[in-house]
Amino acid sequence: GRARNFDVSSIMLVTLAACALAWSPPSASPRPGVSRSAFSQRVPVTMIGGLGDSLKKAQDLMKNISPEKIKKAQEMSMKMQDLQKELAATEIECKSADGRITVVYTGQSVPLSVSIDPAAMAQSAPELSEALTNALKQAFINSRKHADGRMMALYEEAGLGDLLRMQAEMQK
Repeated sequence: GRARNFDVSSIMLVTLAACALAWSPPSASPRPGVSRSAFSQRVPVTMIGGLGDSLKKAQDLMKNISPEKIKKAQEMSMKMQDLQKELAATEIECKSADGRITVVYTGQSVPLSVSIDPAAMAQSAPELSEALTNALKQAFINSRKHADGRMMALYEEAGLGDLLRMQAEMQK
């Protein structure tokens, strides 16, 4: 199958949801005459992108997570919301190699601005394009590294490093 990438917040969501709902595979057929709400209906995982293997791995790995760590994960939910606000307000700036192009992204990898020094316009179109593209790519990379570092620090602070290992396992 296709490799899937999961970020730490996705793992957090899967962990909390699985623990809170004690997720189990859907039954072959619902009981006749019993209606289910949209929130309680079990949807076959093949209908949500074929994540069955990933959810099964997450479920198996969660058996090794202690109740104390689940409580920490729930407490961390508020810290994660604060971190998302912080990342949205953080500006990550990157300059081109010659310093004539400046690109700014948020900590959530949203582009905010591009500034081009008028002197850069003296370059040929391909040179300007290459410098701009490289600055955009590097700003995005720097933004992701900043966000990933902040998320990892938050998880390590809470003693939830095994959730990071779960993410790595799910990406295999």
